[in-house]
Amino acid sequence: MPKTTPIASGRKATAARTIRIGAPGTVQASLENPRPRAEAVLGAPGGGITSEELVRRSNYWRDNYNPLRGLTIARLLVLFEQAERGAFAEIQLTLRKAEKRFPVLKGFVEKLLSSVEELDGKVRTKEQLPAGATAELAEAQRRFLQSRYDLLKNFKTSIAQLVLADLRGYAVLQKHRYQPWSEGSSSSSLPPVEELYWLEPWCWARDGFYGDFYYNENSQFGVGLGSCQASLGEACRVGSEQLPRTDFVIREAEAPLYEIALIAFVNWLMGRKDYAAFVEIFGLPNAVVILPPNIPPGKETDYQAAAEKVARGVSGALPAGSDAKFPGQGARGASPYEDFCGAQEKDLVLAGTAGHLTMLAQPTGIGKGASEEQDEAWRKIAVAKGMRISDTLQRDFDAPELAAEFPGAPVCVGFTLAIKDAEDVGELLDNVVKAEGVGLRVDAVEISERSGLKLTRAEGDVVTSRGQGEGAPGTAQASFEDQHPQAGTVPGAPALAATGSNHDASRLNPSTH
Repeated sequence: MPKTTPIASGRKATAARTIRIGAPGTVQASLENPRPRAEAVLGAPGGGITSEELVRRSNYWRDNYNPLRGLTIARLLVLFEQAERGAFAEIQLTLRKAEKRFPVLKGFVEKLLSSVEELDGKVRTKEQLPAGATAELAEAQRRFLQSRYDLLKNFKTSIAQLVLADLRGYAVLQKHRYQPWSEGSSSSSLPPVEELYWLEPWCWARDGFYGDFYYNENSQFGVGLGSCQASLGEACRVGSEQLPRTDFVIREAEAPLYEIALIAFVNWLMGRKDYAAFVEIFGLPNAVVILPPNIPPGKETDYQAAAEKVARGVSGALPAGSDAKFPGQGARGASPYEDFCGAQEKDLVLAGTAGHLTMLAQPTGIGKGASEEQDEAWRKIAVAKGMRISDTLQRDFDAPELAAEFPGAPVCVGFTLAIKDAEDVGELLDNVVKAEGVGLRVDAVEISERSGLKLTRAEGDVVTSRGQGEGAPGTAQASFEDQHPQAGTVPGAPALAATGSNHDASRLNPSTH
């Protein structure tokens, strides 16, 4: 087994998640804390903290950095050029702010994620088996691979991060396997993956547009083409001995949405600012008060004070014969800023939905025609995203797991995200009755799953859903335990904090691979 090697000095801001390095049975170390765990717990001699820990705790610059200050289109062009060279830190931190503050972008992301979550994700057997494969081998692979997906604790979060690669340009997830794990407790040479641990996009750099990814722990600006090795080191390269490529699930987007999104965001901010000034000036009509003739001597000041009070929009009374004019009321006209801001939103939605839509929601009017068209468009978008995500998981997750469990065997199965089949339950049961009536037996387990009903035979045996792999990932562990009875529950599986937090520093531990 390769020896674990520290690969960074450990200066860490709270805004970043962590990465594992190492191999089974070796001294545990990490990017954030390269020392063994015992030293990390005890600290420096005398109970104090080391200088490295002091620097690490004081390095909170990402929490205080606001990339929106002074952000212009010219500044964006500089960030885009840096990203083309693989320097992603600053552009991704800027995009993070836009995702939180641009309403149409936030709504687009939520709608996209909810549409993909409606897809049915499970391991399916290929329609055409490869040469040399048998139905028994395909079923064994399906049951095994589905059991591995069932053991994932953050399946939905992982899928969401892979979906967001179309916006951010890439998504990098590291496989964290169950620890501790006895190699004799399972027939597989690899422990099951506990979670696909996603890492923030601003903690990555790349050696050019198509080069290797490097873990940029401190989000150093400007690290990209030609400088990754010198600034970050070989140990931070995905594909090195410390960070094997097989330990990662990586999805890339050839033409990500972030350039269009950020340009629209900056234009939208400028438009809203001018719109606010327009409303402040022309929102309330300015009045000019004409005082009556023959004002009594000595009352001019009182008449003027009353007129100014009314002109400023404060309620009051005017002397008889006075008049109020509103010279700016007809000159105000229509505001151009609302249409300008709407154009930015349409550009983003049009690009994000591949031309299917120009807005996130449309009025339904009489009936549901517009609403149904929107739903159908989002289904098409979700299916397209699901196919691309399936290809990524089949390459980076399915293939290594199957190769370790079935060495040399052809791959007969793969994980896919597809539309859930909507079937008429009444028609299904009618067909079952007809089949039984002519002496044909049906698979009671299959009918239970397709109908969503818990069916029983006349003998009283309850028909349960298949625990051998047809369920959704992350919902059951029965198939794994059935296949590996000697393993039982996963030994030593730790109780972990939620992985969706961006401040989860407790997971900085070596992984197995």
